[in-house]
Amino acid sequence: MSLQDNGPSSSPEARRYQAIRYRLFFFRLFGSIAALLVFLCTGWSRALKVWLLAWREDFFLLAALYISCFLFLSFVAGLPLDIFEGFFLEHRFHLSRQTFGEWSKDFLKKSVVAFIVSLALLESVYFFLSQFPESWWLWAACFWFFLSIVLARIFPYAILPLFFHVRPLEEGEVRRRILALFGRYRVRLKDIFVLDFSRKTVKANAMVAGLGATKRIFLADTLLGSFNPQEIEVVLAHELGHYLRHDTAKLVVASLASGLFSFGLAYLLFDRFLAVFGFAGPGDVAALPLLLLILFAAGFVLLPLQNGFSRILERQADRFALEATRATEAFASMMRKLGEKNLADFSPSRGMEIFFYDHPPIAKRIRMARAFQDAGEHI
Repeated sequence: MSLQDNGPSSSPEARRYQAIRYRLFFFRLFGSIAALLVFLCTGWSRALKVWLLAWREDFFLLAALYISCFLFLSFVAGLPLDIFEGFFLEHRFHLSRQTFGEWSKDFLKKSVVAFIVSLALLESVYFFLSQFPESWWLWAACFWFFLSIVLARIFPYAILPLFFHVRPLEEGEVRRRILALFGRYRVRLKDIFVLDFSRKTVKANAMVAGLGATKRIFLADTLLGSFNPQEIEVVLAHELGHYLRHDTAKLVVASLASGLFSFGLAYLLFDRFLAVFGFAGPGDVAALPLLLLILFAAGFVLLPLQNGFSRILERQADRFALEATRATEAFASMMRKLGEKNLADFSPSRGMEIFFYDHPPIAKRIRMARAFQDAGEHI
C-alpha cells in the first residue's frame, strides 16, 4: 500500500476493543475513588488500625501491617475487574494465548512485585512523616526518584525474566541489519534479546529497558515472525533514537518532577483534611486512604502532561528512525501491521489521545512518514 493513500483506519473489532478499554479505565478510576471514600467515611480505616494495635504498637511495624492489609484489601476489591480486563477481554478479542492458570500465575507475580514496591514506598512515606514533619514530602519525592532508578536498572535482569524467557537474537539478516544500523552511530551492543511473547499473546512489541550498563534492547518473537527485516530495522531505529537521546533517563527525571508535584500537593492539602475525618495528625496511619486520594488526584492531573511529554519523545524517535533508514514505506507498513496485531485505535479523538496515549496515534505516525517522504521528494 502506498503512502499516497488516504491512510489506514481501525477495524470495527479494534474500535470495540478500545472502547471497552476506555470505559474500563473510567470505571476503575471512579471505583477506586469511591472505595477510598467509603473506607474513610465508614470508619473502617480507623477500625483496621485499632484492630492491628492489639497485635503491635510499634509505629513502624503498625504502619507496615496496616499498609499490607490495605494493599491486600485493594487487591481483593479489584480482582474481578483485573480478571475481566486481563483475561476474558483479551480472549474475547483473540489476543491472548494463555490459559487461565498461566494468566493467573503471571498476574500473581505482577501483584507481588507491585506489593513490594508499594509497601517500600508507603512505609518510607510514614517514616519521613514521623522524622521530618515539615519536609517529608521532599524526602518522599526523592525516595520515589531513587526507587524509580533502581527499578529501571534492575528491570532487564530481575523483573522481565519473571514473565518472559529471554534469549539472544540468532544470526541472520535481521541481526546483521541491526548491528550495521547501530554501528553507523558507533553504538556498541552487547547483544539483542528476544522475548517469547508468542507463548502468551499475538501482540508485538519492542523496547529499550534498563539504565546505564543494564540497558538492553528487546524484540518480541511475534515481531520477528510477522514483520520483514526492513520493517524490524525501522523498529530498532526507533529504539536507537530513544537510546541516543537518553529518553529513559529523561523519563526518570520526569518521574522526579511528578513526585515533587504529587507529594508537594499532598503536603499542602493533607493537614487541612485530617480534622474533617477525625484523624489525630499526618502520622496517623489510618489516614492513608486520604493521602492516597490526594496522590490519586495529583496523578490524574499529571496524566495528560506525562502522556504529552512521552508523545514528544516518541515523535522524535520516529523522526530519527525515518532519517536513519529512509524507509518510509517500511515504516508505514510496520505501523499498520503493529496496529492491526494489537487492535489499536488508529485515529482516536483528540481528547482520548491527550488523556490515554503515551505514543502518537498510528494514523498520525503514518502521516508524518508521508510528510517526510514528500519533503524528501521535493529536495
